Amino acid sequence: MRKHEKEMAEEATGCIQRGRLQFKDVNGDITNYEARRRLFAGEEVAAPGAGAGSYNEAFKALGFDCVGTWETGSSAGDWSFLLHDKTGWRAGCQENRYPYHGFRYSIDREGIFSGYETMKDLMDALQNNH
Repeated sequence: MRKHEKEMAEEATGCIQRGRLQFKDVNGDITNYEARRRLFAGEEVAAPGAGAGSYNEAFKALGFDCVGTWETGSSAGDWSFLLHDKTGWRAGCQENRYPYHGFRYSIDREGIFSGYETMKDLMDALQNNH
């Protein structure tokens, strides 16, 4: 992701990253490893300091090597993504934590939108089921 894309996302939504990106739970900071474990367990993964444009950094910290945008029409930053890791391509999303700061992240763990060999295959599945 180019720096100006992050700035454009934050400017468009008004949701600006505050400080460094850090995943947290009710007890405070959690490691990226713990956040990834929670992500794949279907638990909440929140980054209270994240901005709308923090998605690339957040998903990479969660172990994804490629992050593509799918749907970015929400003015609140509730957006969908195409994510790749060693298991293939899957859908993911970020959701604004309003009335709190930051965003929460989730993925399609083992549903209809995970385990694709190519980004195009995932995009086709999303398009056909949208």
